[in-house]
Amino acid sequence: MSAMRVPSGRSGRQWLRGRLDSAEHAAALLEQKLRALRAEQRRLAEAAARTHSELVAQAEETKTWALRAALTAGRRGMRLAGSGAEADVTIFWATTAGVRHPTGITCSMPADVIGGPTGSSVARAVLEQRRTLDAALRHAVATAALHRLTAEADTTQRRVRVLRRHWAPLLREALARVDLELEEREQAENLRHRIALNADRSRAAE
Repeated sequence: MSAMRVPSGRSGRQWLRGRLDSAEHAAALLEQKLRALRAEQRRLAEAAARTHSELVAQAEETKTWALRAALTAGRRGMRLAGSGAEADVTIFWATTAGVRHPTGITCSMPADVIGGPTGSSVARAVLEQRRTLDAALRHAVATAALHRLTAEADTTQRRVRVLRRHWAPLLREALARVDLELEEREQAENLRHRIALNADRSRAAE
């Protein structure tokens, strides 16, 4: 508490009460924010787990069809299946409890990626690769959002802990000490007043 400069007397008590009220109010607001963050964190954790499972399953399917395409069409057929053009990816964002995070994504593939004269197995392999890309992007969105929400939730929890376990107790301790000092000062003043009053009465009686 040596770093905290508390005004003396009753103004110090009022000052400490104001700081304590502010600390408790801030902690309550942060706890409300933390509940919202934790709820969204749980939802995103489930989404990340689900999209991971979907990605793993889709990757296996893609691997199977890529092998079939390679066996039937060879490297030349695989090269003919793609144009070399890049996919167009758009990310959608939202804000939860003050945290900006991705919520969705769209992926537009070049129109001529699928459908070349390379055989059905190659076309299916290209289709499965596109599905794998979509699954990977969905998983990336879920994990990125989860990471951002988790980081903010952990930071918020630390702030609540500082307020509840450190700052508020220090303010209460200082407030109790000031209350005690004021009470002792008031008692001393009352005692001096009574002594002075008795002295005046004694002199008047003489």
